Amino acid sequence: MLKSLFFVLLVVAVAQSQLWSNCGTSADHFQITDVTVNPPVPVKGQDITVYASGVLNEQVTGGNVHAVIKYGFLTIVNKNEPFCSSDNPVPCPVPAGNYNHTVSATIPANAPSGKYTANIVAVDQNNQEIACVNVNVNL
Repeated sequence: MLKSLFFVLLVVAVAQSQLWSNCGTSADHFQITDVTVNPPVPVKGQDITVYASGVLNEQVTGGNVHAVIKYGFLTIVNKNEPFCSSDNPVPCPVPAGNYNHTVSATIPANAPSGKYTANIVAVDQNNQEIACVNVNVNL
C-alpha cells in the first residue's frame, strides 16, 4: 500500500505542476520538458496515466531514491530505495539524452482523504542529484 501510494504521489506530482515544486538546483541531471496526464485531476479508485519527457545529461546505472511522505503532520513513509531494482518502473541503465516514459497507476480507493506532502530526492551512482521534487496533493 505505501509503495503504491509513494509511486502515485510521485506520478501525480510530476503530472500536476501546480502540485509540485523543484527543490533541486541547475546542476540536477534530469530536466523535465513535457508532461501529459489523463485524467487531469486524480480520482481515488481510478487509473491515472502520465506521459513525461525530458533530458538526462548522464547515463544512470545506479543510485538511490529517498522519500519522506506525510499525511497531514504524520510521517507515513521515510525510506531509501535503490534507483535500479526489479520493481523499479524505470529500467536501468537509463542512457543519457532525451528520455520519455508512460506510466499508469491506480490511485488506491481506500487512501484517506486529506493533504499529502512529500519530498523525493533521487541521486545517481556517484551520489549526485538526479532530481528533487516537493509534492502537495489533496485527495
